[in-house]
Amino acid sequence: MRQQDFAELIQSKLMARRKIVQAAIERLGFGPCMHMAHILPHADRSQLMLDAIRERDREKRQKIVRELMAGHASVADLPVIYFAADLMDMYPDAAIVLNLRRSGVQWAASAKESFQFFFSWRFLATCLFFRNDRQWYWMNRETIGLCRRLYGTPIPWSIELYDGHRQFVLNEAKKRGRRVLEFMPEQGWGPLCEFLGTEAPDEPFPRLNEKETFQLIRRVFIMKGLLSWAALGVGVWTSWRFGPSAFGHLQTMWKAYR
Repeated sequence: MRQQDFAELIQSKLMARRKIVQAAIERLGFGPCMHMAHILPHADRSQLMLDAIRERDREKRQKIVRELMAGHASVADLPVIYFAADLMDMYPDAAIVLNLRRSGVQWAASAKESFQFFFSWRFLATCLFFRNDRQWYWMNRETIGLCRRLYGTPIPWSIELYDGHRQFVLNEAKKRGRRVLEFMPEQGWGPLCEFLGTEAPDEPFPRLNEKETFQLIRRVFIMKGLLSWAALGVGVWTSWRFGPSAFGHLQTMWKAYR
């Protein structure tokens, strides 16, 4: 990741808007932007993410984070939530944009609706047969301890986390003498482009609805899990029902062949 064109997006874990800001940053030329959507489909990146979350030694953790960010000019979403202070140290010239919602109450309701399933035993049950999905589940579980350490709450979709994360980012930036843009997508290109020193595109600010997308993802995971368990059940039943006779038939054929 090249420091000079790295735009660091410190976001408040807002599922409905994180993709919007990612799209805006990439449109301004700060791409590719590292995002959870670029991590979850890849087992190697997911493992790096999990290793970094679990690593308590700062130097070792930052080495892992640097490997995770390789090839990207900016970062948004959960990688920043987990490693905000590390990224500030690693990229001292990076721009810091704190993505906000109108209120913590509004954010908490939206986040709970989007996140809660992916922290539950139901998600673990649906993803049990798929390595990448299991890694996602364990990342989510590790988040609980991380949120407690960083923000004083074990609930990743609480008002306390929203407020705690915002204050954490502002405090860490202040320690390092860094400027922070507190930004809401409703403000459009103006504040963001001024802060990043770029011209505003002659087009509307990106508007995406990820709430519906996550509802669809949840349905897909549930269906995938049900089909997987159904396939396992059919396999077990088939082995129980036909296994002994099929094995005996194969023995007979083998003896006849010999």
